[in-house]
Amino acid sequence: MKLKLFFLTIVALWSLTTLAQEKRLATIAQEYGLPGMQVVHVKKGKQRSLVYGKKNTDSTALITEHTVFQAASLTKVITAYTFFRLYDQGLIKLDQPLASYFTYSRLANNVAGKLVTARMVLTHRTGFLNWEGPVGSAAWYQTPLNNQFEPGAQYKYSGEGFYYLQLVMEKVTGKSFRELVQQEVLDPLGMKNSDMQWNDEKFKDFSYGHYDAKKVRRLAKWSYTNAAYTLYTTATDYTKFVQQALVLGKGLKPKTYQLMVNKANEAQKEVGVLSEDDKHVPVALGMRIQYNETGTWLWHTGSNPGFRCFFIVNPKTKESLVGFSNADSGMPAFNALMEAFLAKGQTFWAYKWRNGELD
Repeated sequence: MKLKLFFLTIVALWSLTTLAQEKRLATIAQEYGLPGMQVVHVKKGKQRSLVYGKKNTDSTALITEHTVFQAASLTKVITAYTFFRLYDQGLIKLDQPLASYFTYSRLANNVAGKLVTARMVLTHRTGFLNWEGPVGSAAWYQTPLNNQFEPGAQYKYSGEGFYYLQLVMEKVTGKSFRELVQQEVLDPLGMKNSDMQWNDEKFKDFSYGHYDAKKVRRLAKWSYTNAAYTLYTTATDYTKFVQQALVLGKGLKPKTYQLMVNKANEAQKEVGVLSEDDKHVPVALGMRIQYNETGTWLWHTGSNPGFRCFFIVNPKTKESLVGFSNADSGMPAFNALMEAFLAKGQTFWAYKWRNGELD
């Protein structure tokens, strides 16, 4: 009888906590003009999933736990893990020039660009711009890719580098990148509501992006795959990736896992200039690190038109927080979410460093 009462008390407290957090989530969403949000928090082995709001402000359809969002640059962390899966199979090396695997026409007249390695891509030290030309368009595929500095010399966030790495991985495996991610990541980790491009058959419950709380954007259905930004997923699915791949190192050799998640280089707020804040957010291979009062965290943010997203995880304690929002105004909400869900008395450098933005 006492044991039953104990468990009933625990359930009641859990329910009260969930209601309080749902109320807090609604307050945050309203404060930052967000039509809808998904949040998943994992702590001490317990997972809590929360949702708020609408898929589209022009309809009454509500966000659910299964509603698909654009993951934007959280795609890059999936790409890094895919790379290390191939690395463990001996198909690709970290420090061999990518040009030795694949001839990239956009680098035809760029001698320096042919020195770029996977390590440089994953630490954003290629020297490429984030995007050169109208990304995803026919013209973009023909736009020459230039270097802003010698590869490896300094930090500059670049989606171009990740797309180059995608082409190399496709070359060494003979498979499309969409197929590779499905095979190496989504299927093994049970991410059933995810795909690297739009999937009419799979995506029946999805969110539109928005300019703000009142104005919806046109629904973007990527018909192509880009290793930097085209992942569609849910906060629940992405939490599966965070907990299995980034906490447990599932699917990787132990040394490879350690290689991926530990400090690989410095980051810089401004190209060529080191600031005092930079020491708190160095670069791992494919993601970022946060050093603060509570330990070492891994994190990344994402920003596509109409969508903002983030994750942060402490591999030692296994606590993680994943958040997706469906409006351009969503980035500041992530700082508020960290303050609401994570322990007090710590500095959230993942947001403070550059207000959550990486590029």
